[in-house]
Amino acid sequence: MDFFLIKGYLMSYKVDLKNFDEFMLKTDDSETINFKLPKNMGSFSSTKEIINKDVLLFKTNTNIKESLTLNSKSFVSGLSIIINLEGEFKYFDKSNKSALNVRKNSVITKYVNKYDSVMNFDKNSKSSNLCLILRDEFLEKYFLNKIENRDELFSNYENNISTDFEKRFENYKVVSLAKELYNSPFEGELNDLYTQSKVFELIYEELTTIVNEHNNLCTCGCSKINHEDRIALYKAKELIEKADAFYTLEQLCKKVAINEFKLKLGFKELFDTTPGALVLKTRMDKAKILLSSGEYNIAEVSNLVGYKYQQSFSTAFFRHYGVLPKDLIKKRKYY
Repeated sequence: MDFFLIKGYLMSYKVDLKNFDEFMLKTDDSETINFKLPKNMGSFSSTKEIINKDVLLFKTNTNIKESLTLNSKSFVSGLSIIINLEGEFKYFDKSNKSALNVRKNSVITKYVNKYDSVMNFDKNSKSSNLCLILRDEFLEKYFLNKIENRDELFSNYENNISTDFEKRFENYKVVSLAKELYNSPFEGELNDLYTQSKVFELIYEELTTIVNEHNNLCTCGCSKINHEDRIALYKAKELIEKADAFYTLEQLCKKVAINEFKLKLGFKELFDTTPGALVLKTRMDKAKILLSSGEYNIAEVSNLVGYKYQQSFSTAFFRHYGVLPKDLIKKRKYY
């Protein structure tokens, strides 16, 4: 049985959560659990989505109204990947006596056989996180057989000691995928397909990072781009695609702290494109949306997507879409 021991207002409350382990590990039904803490101290909710019998996804929200300490025990076992998307809290793992200040975009990956932890929340704090639990056959096939010092890993597991997989750098791609998963734009069967594809992409990114760092290998499979460069490249890609600003190559390199040679090489290897091509595509996509909205004229759109001269914008737009901006506006007005 799972239980929470909650300390707040200089008092303690032991709260039994019957069937919580069943909620965590049952693999034949997706569901949501909502729980209110005693004395109006807060609440949390968690939604479980079943990817397959060995991969479970949880989306959790916590709303804490008073400063409190939350002691949690569970018999959940496997590899857990937790991505904290919002909020902060302090975390202590009793099994291996490790302490963490969990901040926004933190990624915590643990191999556990028995869960015993303490979390400290500040007053009026909110957090949201995404958690994946990988179990049994999946770990054997895709992860455990690739770790070099498995004896230590299995010894910790048998003695109920968590193994933390520490990484030198934040895996930016994992955080980005977690955000996409947490805020899925789809419903029904389309959501199931979207979730599955993103979950396995996230798992691949995280497990590849762990295995390669654990075995002292290069995570990108090449000698010229290291893991830190790879994170910078994903940040550069997101900056371009957000289209909040349009950077020159020099500005982009400074923004993500990478040189121009690695920026171009990395974009080709990781994304099969160039920074310039992605900037152009993003500009044109944004321009098309703005022109189609009916709220802006060509000169305004040209300026909004970073062109100094309207003629240069019109030429670039025609080359990209095969139609002039003015013709797109005429078509819009006609329909």
